[in-house]
Amino acid sequence: MRASSRWAAALLLTAAGSLVATVSAQAEKYTFKIASGHSPSWHFINLTQTYFMPEVKKRVKDKTGHDIEFIEGFSGAVAKTNEVLEAVKGGVIDIGVFCICHEPQRLALNNFPMYLPFGPSDPEVSVKATRQVYNTNPELPKQFETHGQKLLALVPFEPYNLVARTAMSKASEVKGRKIGAAGPNAFWVENAGALPVAVPGPDMYTSLQTGLIDSMVIFLSVMDSLRLFEVAPNFVDVSFGSMTVTSVTVNARRFERLPKEIQDIIVEVGRDMEAKAGPFTRDISDKTLQAIKSRGINIVTVSEPERQAWAEMLVAGSAGFAKKFEADSKVPMRKVMQAYIAATEAQGYKWPVKARLD
Repeated sequence: MRASSRWAAALLLTAAGSLVATVSAQAEKYTFKIASGHSPSWHFINLTQTYFMPEVKKRVKDKTGHDIEFIEGFSGAVAKTNEVLEAVKGGVIDIGVFCICHEPQRLALNNFPMYLPFGPSDPEVSVKATRQVYNTNPELPKQFETHGQKLLALVPFEPYNLVARTAMSKASEVKGRKIGAAGPNAFWVENAGALPVAVPGPDMYTSLQTGLIDSMVIFLSVMDSLRLFEVAPNFVDVSFGSMTVTSVTVNARRFERLPKEIQDIIVEVGRDMEAKAGPFTRDISDKTLQAIKSRGINIVTVSEPERQAWAEMLVAGSAGFAKKFEADSKVPMRKVMQAYIAATEAQGYKWPVKARLD
């Protein structure tokens, strides 16, 4: 072949290669179904919608040229609060946002903060300590992996407190009262002598209004958004603690099929969301407290000696749950709970009563 012919052939091959490269580099669109049993009025859904979703879209577009679309299924449109874990596992949805508290058996180990009431009420301390425990106890992320998903972010709750029809300020005043509580937090009031009543979110207002319950264990922002103060005009600041038991997870099979660059962005945004979650949650709680003060809601603060007395009533419960889960589920609950206590103390938190888990 003459030199000129070889040169022409080389040009054709180069052009063809460039065309292939251009086609492969064309932007693609990736669609994710994201859902929760909770509505956007809950802070962790709000944070998902205002930060996680738009930030994933932006970073993927800026760094890869690809487009991301989210199809939302919040407010139980696809899965109820106790169905999200299974929906992610089965691929019904790609990304789930849910409270681990709704999975007290399948994610028993990950519910460890719920079995340690009277921990830190600062959400930032809670989420940082919880992340440290996850990082040093691989059994925790593996619980999600056994259900076919990857943990992307942890989000703390506001500190748990009480909304009450009748004001109370002492641990002894809990005895005999009907208090709305369910799942892992029922023993916070039951072991103090109260009668826990399982009340779902939509029924809280009516249950307080009719006297089915006298009080409800819940967060301040939910008390306010559900207008519970209309029927129970007392905010009882017990400071049970901020529990980091909300998660954002992605279906593992779907995640593994994504280009590496998109995988990295999703993981990165998830961890950035988690870093924002503490201050974000604390800010909501602080603003809501100021709002109810301005409206003249009766605020009762349980004193430190009374918190200590209440905490003493729950110590046996914490140890009992740890031993039960270790026996039933073969998970290292005591080790994890002890790690959480140590992690919070390292951040300067002093427990009113330290759980005796040995």
